[in-house]
Amino acid sequence: MAEHGVAMTSLSRTTTAKPVAGGRSMVLQVLLICGILSSLLYVAMLVFVPMQWEGYSSASQTVSELSAIDAPTRPLWVLLGRIYTVLVVAFGLGVWASAGPNRALRVVGGVLVANAIIGLFWPPMHLRGVQVTLTDTLHIVWTMITLLLMMLAMGFGAAAFGKRFRVYSIATMVILFGFGALTGLDAPKIPADLPTPWVGVWERINMAAFLVWFVVLAVTLLRRSPSPAGSRGRGVKTGRKGGQGVRTPVAGMVAPGFEEVRAEFERNFAERGEIGAAVAAYWRGEKVVDLWGGRRTPDGDAPWKEATMVVVNSTTKGLAAMTLAVANARGWLDYEAPVARYWPEFAQNGKATVTVRQLLGHEAGLVLLDEKLTLEKLRDFDYMARMLARQTPAWPPGTRHGYHTLSIGLYMQELIRRVDPAHRTLGRFFHDEIAVPLDLEFYIGLPPEIPEERVARLRTLSMWRGLMALRYTPPAVTMKMISPGSLLRRSFVGLDTDPNDRRYLEVEVAAGNGVGTARAIARAYSAFAEGGAELGITPGTLAGITAPPVMAGALDVVLGVPSYFSLGFLRPGPTVFFGSSPRAFGAPGAGGSFAFADPDARLGYAYVMNKMDFYLENDPREKALRDAVYRAIARLTPWTRVVEMVGAAESLQRP
Repeated sequence: MAEHGVAMTSLSRTTTAKPVAGGRSMVLQVLLICGILSSLLYVAMLVFVPMQWEGYSSASQTVSELSAIDAPTRPLWVLLGRIYTVLVVAFGLGVWASAGPNRALRVVGGVLVANAIIGLFWPPMHLRGVQVTLTDTLHIVWTMITLLLMMLAMGFGAAAFGKRFRVYSIATMVILFGFGALTGLDAPKIPADLPTPWVGVWERINMAAFLVWFVVLAVTLLRRSPSPAGSRGRGVKTGRKGGQGVRTPVAGMVAPGFEEVRAEFERNFAERGEIGAAVAAYWRGEKVVDLWGGRRTPDGDAPWKEATMVVVNSTTKGLAAMTLAVANARGWLDYEAPVARYWPEFAQNGKATVTVRQLLGHEAGLVLLDEKLTLEKLRDFDYMARMLARQTPAWPPGTRHGYHTLSIGLYMQELIRRVDPAHRTLGRFFHDEIAVPLDLEFYIGLPPEIPEERVARLRTLSMWRGLMALRYTPPAVTMKMISPGSLLRRSFVGLDTDPNDRRYLEVEVAAGNGVGTARAIARAYSAFAEGGAELGITPGTLAGITAPPVMAGALDVVLGVPSYFSLGFLRPGPTVFFGSSPRAFGAPGAGGSFAFADPDARLGYAYVMNKMDFYLENDPREKALRDAVYRAIARLTPWTRVVEMVGAAESLQRP
């Protein structure tokens, strides 16, 4: 369920690329992405083309045999090879265009183009057992030329970048040389029809090394290139009339001193590619920012209005965690108690000692589900309870932590049902105990009576946009997303649905389908930032929420990067920073939404939008607004308090 998942968005400092012409930037990025596509295509060729040849062995036969004279796979390999060549030529041109004054990088681009073109005229070899002929000899010559050009590209690539890329390139060259030599030793056995049990392995290791180097080079250059969205001129349009656009309308209020927030919000539409969005902030219990603007739908002119709501994906998790905080304050739920105290069936399969704190801190290892979910199953809470209770942890609980993408909300749902004397669902509990007392328009399970025109539609994530986002997505997360066996990738298969599907929004998915306004979310966090008395939150409960997280290591084994969770909330840490002190707590959502409470600054803040992006942290749209809010608070706060806040922030960021 990718819409929930991995975007711990906008949580630390960021820099803005120097703008260039938007069209040129887009073309350059497309050319660079061709390098990634070429590697993916070649991998697909290595996997699927051999399937067309019964008896072919990828371990004991070379790649070249797939295109050998009279090989049954030759026509398909040659056809796909032409497409691969076009992609590599495009990538080489992109590398050349990215070089600027960097001569070494220009050589890399030229060598890649030459290598691809030479490949168009690659002489085929004969099948095994055929005496070496002129064409076989030329094939060997072409292989040596290609290997030398690969080495040349990597050598100049090592000179074009810094130490880390240089070391990586040299290591890849060593692999190419070593396994290339092993392949060469086996080459004479092919015409003699002698066994070559490892030649296919050696050759594929070499190809994998080169293809990965392609991808790393492409991602490195994409990270250096400016974003097309970030390079747009002011005045992104919401409608077009006769070729002329109209400025994006922005409405709402800011309190005196917070005018910069409105200016940054307007810049989101003019310069950062925003479609429709809202931002709200409550400071010291008073609303100081309440802005909305843009279009409610990605395609069309329907405006985002004051009452427009939107699904906020995993930002829902923070509001769901608030329900457990209410239950804790009332003495119904002890964070330190085993989950099985309230839910005896949960003790199955090694979970008897898992505490509520470990579960809410993403330490229980319950990332995966052993069956695919449907909307019908989600509506049957008793069925879901039985299914969840039988799950087996992916690691010994309490020894590691990793983001429970979808499952955490399902477990929170059943915990509330178990501890609430009225056995209400989490969505109903939130409505009765939090939304109604605070007069919030936020729903976990959208009521059918809410009209469609009040709900914004998301521009969802796509593979193409994901490729464009490689330049700012952490490589570790990218690798886990594309690895079929990774916990992150497997955690998404639990529920396959469209976040714009009204049927999905009307069921309760506490991990990711909450629908509401930025105003409502900020107000909820403001109540907690002010101590929570409005909701009956006790000082002890708030102290537990704001205490430093006790976690089994900083590295998130699901995301592959550090993360910090406690009692259902994301917390600040050395590599994930928000708020004015370590006591802040909140939740981000896939695509860019983010909300949190800062008790020390007495701030409740929320940003929501309908254009999803791939930033794991530092979405420029949200970060610019959050920074502007804190600059306003700094200007309006006595100097001694500013010193305290800055000092706390700096201490948090020290390793």
